[in-house]
Amino acid sequence: MTQLKRWFIGDYLSKTKDVFERSKIELLYHYSIFFLFIGTAFYISAWFRGFYYHAYVLTFGVSALLAIPFILKFKESVKLASIWYVIQQIITSSSEMAIQQGKADVTVGFWVMVYILFVFFLFGRTWGIILTVVMQIIAVIVSYFSQFLEIPESEKYQGTPLEIIVPFLLNIVIVWVFIKTRTEAEQEIKNQHNQIEEKSKELEIKNKDIQDSINYAKRIQYAVLPHEETIYRSIPLSFIFYKPKDIVSGDFFWFHELNRDEYILVCADCTGHGVPGAFMTVIGSSLLNQTVIDNKITKPSEILNELDKQINFTLKQQKDTDGSVQDGMDLSLIKVNKAKNQFILTSAKRPVVFVKNNELKEIRGNKYSMGGMRTGEKVFEEIELNYSEGDVLYLYTDGYADQFGGEKGKKYSSKRLRELFSETYKLNMNEQKQRIEKSIDSWKGTHEQVDDILVIGIKF
Repeated sequence: MTQLKRWFIGDYLSKTKDVFERSKIELLYHYSIFFLFIGTAFYISAWFRGFYYHAYVLTFGVSALLAIPFILKFKESVKLASIWYVIQQIITSSSEMAIQQGKADVTVGFWVMVYILFVFFLFGRTWGIILTVVMQIIAVIVSYFSQFLEIPESEKYQGTPLEIIVPFLLNIVIVWVFIKTRTEAEQEIKNQHNQIEEKSKELEIKNKDIQDSINYAKRIQYAVLPHEETIYRSIPLSFIFYKPKDIVSGDFFWFHELNRDEYILVCADCTGHGVPGAFMTVIGSSLLNQTVIDNKITKPSEILNELDKQINFTLKQQKDTDGSVQDGMDLSLIKVNKAKNQFILTSAKRPVVFVKNNELKEIRGNKYSMGGMRTGEKVFEEIELNYSEGDVLYLYTDGYADQFGGEKGKKYSSKRLRELFSETYKLNMNEQKQRIEKSIDSWKGTHEQVDDILVIGIKF
């Protein structure tokens, strides 16, 4: 019997993890096999006692239930097997009631009770009630029309004690299986809950460790980058709007005062954001320190050329190898001479906006990025511009314009950003920063921030 069970439902049980589903498979299989033996015994008894109509019904019942193990094996569907059981039971019970002409005996009553318990266990409360009502309606209909059938009195009988005990015991077994299954399910749920709690605690600890590490990385990043107060002391009429996507940022600004009249300011956007981007900002800031402060290279185009070479060298981008990292950065760099009211601009793919004499102009950047595989000599052109008192210069990364939001979930766009500059450039720098922050927050709404944001404004 064990081998037979394994052949019929072994594979199905091994694939099923839900304890209720497994119990349904087991119950349907054992019931059908049990009924094969008990139904055959009842059939033989009915036949030799002359109850031929009952024997025919039992023949159908046994044959129909024998299909269930094959449904479970080849279709692997508890639902289909359960539906087949319901159909079989309705036909069998209706036939027995018709033979008895509506006079249900104790045996039929117990078999109907078996049916009711089965449908509640197999289909749940809602469908259990529905199928029970369906059975009752069918019973009423059969009882009514069976009066007009000509059934020999010899076919009507009360069940033997064994025929009464068998369905009674089946009722007890079904209730026991239901209680046992519920207990096992509750224990399994409890075990799963405990496992989830343990995993949750592990994740909380790991998440805290990661958060602590990133927060410490933020402290390191801010220590490497220039302090905003340093820039504000040298450039009083300025603002820096810095909004990382994550705790640490892939955008950074860099500042160095060459002398009392000259300074260099950089607005940079590194590849990526978060921790990878932050690594690049540290590299970029360190290489700018090395290039400008240590090596005394102060000509804007030469700074970019040297920075590009140093990024290539640091990230092993000289050759296309598996160990190379093809990251880099886009940036805009200005060198301001306050004595001459002049600044020199050079850039790597980043435009700037210059408002002069109340006229806004976008100055596009060079087509090359910093770093990445070298595809020939890069040329970073310089643009020399004079400024007057009240003129405003904006340097920015692409995070602001690329932010999704608004009513249709579209990008903010460079055009809209230029319009914002044209509306705010006459305000004082603190008010400009507030307007720029409010505008992007309002645009973003419930959307996730897609990139790091950096906007730097200078009023000459």
